[in-house]
Amino acid sequence: MPNEPANEKKLIILPGEGTGAGTDLLDALIHHFSDGEATISDLDPKLIKELREELERSPFFSQDMKNLWLMLEKALTKTGRNPGIDDQIRLLNLACGHCEEGSILPAFFGKGGKRVRQFAMDLRDREIDKARRRYNMTENLFRKAGIPRVREKDERNTVEFVADDATHLVGYGQVPARFDVIFIRHQNLWHDREVWKKIYEFVINRLEPDNGVLFITSYFDREHILALELLKTLGGNVLFTEQNPHTRELDYPGKTVDRHVAAIVQS
Repeated sequence: MPNEPANEKKLIILPGEGTGAGTDLLDALIHHFSDGEATISDLDPKLIKELREELERSPFFSQDMKNLWLMLEKALTKTGRNPGIDDQIRLLNLACGHCEEGSILPAFFGKGGKRVRQFAMDLRDREIDKARRRYNMTENLFRKAGIPRVREKDERNTVEFVADDATHLVGYGQVPARFDVIFIRHQNLWHDREVWKKIYEFVINRLEPDNGVLFITSYFDREHILALELLKTLGGNVLFTEQNPHTRELDYPGKTVDRHVAAIVQS
């Protein structure tokens, strides 16, 4: 599929809605935001249509998220892993920025009925503030639509936004020492190799050894190759890496959204 101009308005076709993909993204989002109490089959078809249209119009949700969902689905299938113990998933979303994927990740990994607890972390307070507002706005779409039992704080599917260094918090207080899933979107190895080397080493060592999976996405071809090479030297085993066929062009040559997606486990 050819890349589309970055400023072109695009229709959001949710996975499962005529795409041949697995679980419907909207169904998984309803499951997440209703705390597992509702699915598409429980709701009026007119309401479902309205929700799809609202997501299409929402500035807090985009076609990029549909494409990321499809790539995560492929990556997880290829790994043969089933992250989580006792139907619970501890998820670390590291260097999350404004966290466009904040609602997608728990919906995706919780689609089999698992409980997902996501810690979305970034050093920058401003980015975390944007992330929190973005997630709340998406949640409000489902609340206004009358979805039963829209997730409230401290219920089972929680998302905690934290402005801090993960190395200061992980393993202390409420933040677990190990994670079933770690996600780094648009890792930035070129920005500071030594810093990212420490980040990669940290996340490899914090994966649940038996079934944990690290997912990364990259903007550039060469940077992705270098990241995987470095992760291997730090004890990572690359189970899946593939270029996203629906990646969206950005304003720098060779830079596209989630251009590559990879899944890595402990060797």
